[in-house]
Amino acid sequence: MSVEAAGVMRSKPVYAAVPTVLSTGRRLLVTQDASLAEAVDLHGQLSADGQTLELLSLRGSGGVHDHGDPQRLEMRLLTLLSAAPVGTRLYVCGDESFVWRIYRLARHSGLLAEEIELVKTGSRRELYCVHCATQQSIGSEGEVTCSGCGVRLLVREHFSRRLGAYMGVCLDPDQPHGEGRP
Repeated sequence: MSVEAAGVMRSKPVYAAVPTVLSTGRRLLVTQDASLAEAVDLHGQLSADGQTLELLSLRGSGGVHDHGDPQRLEMRLLTLLSAAPVGTRLYVCGDESFVWRIYRLARHSGLLAEEIELVKTGSRRELYCVHCATQQSIGSEGEVTCSGCGVRLLVREHFSRRLGAYMGVCLDPDQPHGEGRP
């Protein structure tokens, strides 16, 4: 029996319930909101053995690592990754829109997929319209209207790791361009 036949889409990301905490190497934790329980737990697990842990947060920590602006957070992460020694591990905690944006940034900076752990929180995710190439942030809904071309889209469970998004395809073949038919 194939994986698809069993009701599980191969491309859909599966997130580990407990992240792998290695005892060596530098660790970076990037979190969307440092006040979330998952982020607090992850920070505790990663810093329990006394190894150095760099924390970057988009919001919630209120400390010097609280960046508040996605571009500032990404620039700081790029700076850290450009000077990161071999064996650096990156842990990312947030909704799918956030974790996959950071994942793509880290992969582009040279980290291997095996060096990145993703912890999913929340229900926000990215949707890619296959008709106009617009990418938009959505919740957990199964049908949406594309913000780019107005086509009513079915949110497929197919996930593109390259785009960090689920695929949206035309829901109504009688209205492939979003317009009404006479």
